[in-house]
Formats: sequence, C-alpha cells, structure tokens
Amino acid sequence: MDPRDFDDFMRRAVDRFDALETRIQALEDLEDLAVPAYDDIQVSTAQFARPASQAPTWRDWDYGISGGVQFRVLGFDVNNNADLFIQSSHAMKLQSALDYHIHWSIPSDSAADRFRFQVDAIAAGVDGDFAVVSGSPFTVEYTLDGTESGKHKILDLADLEDVNTTVSTAYIIKLTRIAATVNEYSPEVYLVFSDGHYLIDALGSREEYVK
Repeated sequence: MDPRDFDDFMRRAVDRFDALETRIQALEDLEDLAVPAYDDIQVSTAQFARPASQAPTWRDWDYGISGGVQFRVLGFDVNNNADLFIQSSHAMKLQSALDYHIHWSIPSDSAADRFRFQVDAIAAGVDGDFAVVSGSPFTVEYTLDGTESGKHKILDLADLEDVNTTVSTAYIIKLTRIAATVNEYSPEVYLVFSDGHYLIDALGSREEYVK
C-alpha cells in the first residue's frame, strides 16, 4: 500500500472513531436524563417590580464583615411587597413543581423572634388563561435561632405544582412580608436573591413551543 494511502486511511479511521465517541457520549447524556435532575431559574432582586407604596427598600450592607465593602440588598419590612416574573425553561419537565425560595440574611440577631412571608401566584402556559396556582397564597413563618445575621440563608416559600402545561409557562408572583403570628422580628429582612428549583427531563424542546 502506498504510504500516502495508508495515512489517508488512518485519518479517516480516527475521524470515524471520534464521531462514534461523540454519539456514545450523547447517548450517555440522554440516559442520564432518563432520571430527571434539578436545575434552577434565577430571579435577581434587581428584577423585582416594586410598588409605589409599601415597597421594600434598597440598603447598602457589609454582610456583617468588619470594615468590609457594602453591597446592595433589598430590605423587607412588614407589609412590604414586590412582584416578579418567572418563565419556565424548555428543559423543565411538563406539569411538575417549581420550588420557589428566597436567599436572605438579617442585620442583627434576635433568638426566638419570627418573620413571615406570603407568596401569591398565578400562572399560564402559552395561549392558556392565567389562573391562581393551587395553594396560593402560600405563607411561611421562620423562627430565628440567634445565629443568622451575616449568613447566607435559604427559605422555601412555595411549591407551584403542575401548572407548566407548555414550555415557556409564565409565573407571576407577589412576594409580601406579612406580620408574624408572635414575636415579630422588628428590623428588615434582607433579600439577597431569589430562585426556583425544577426538574429537567430533556436538553430542551424539539420545537420552539412544543416539548
């Protein structure tokens, strides 16, 4: 065999082997998705729509770090509220739950005091009618243990169940700090971020608006 023909044969063999490896990896990725995995949809507090009255307040805070740089947080006092919008990912499993929660901290510790948040939620799939999500309004009360100031804390607020009938389902949420049942924590609760966890069962949708 001419050496040049042999070199060409080897190059084509390597290319085919590489293509086969790529296909095997793709099949393994699809196999992984046979067992749904979690991902998150992130909503920055900068995207919150604040009302003309009873709005949470932007604060500059050093997160309790002595001499540290101050960063912007959104302070919620009792009765403060804000709206936010979430659109479901094309990878999200249809008719599954969106677990909405907030990332928060507080400026000072106070053991046994409490704060409470309420979530009002409506949702609609593409071309669907908006409707109140089952269970809304959701309320969650948290009792402080005296160690939360300056920590990164997460509070689960609502499981928005079985409303994503299509890709790009729209969720509209009103987040309100309401009065605690007893022992109200008097300072503001600082929101750092918010997001929702959800199950994915595909890399995306096969068509733009069809799973």
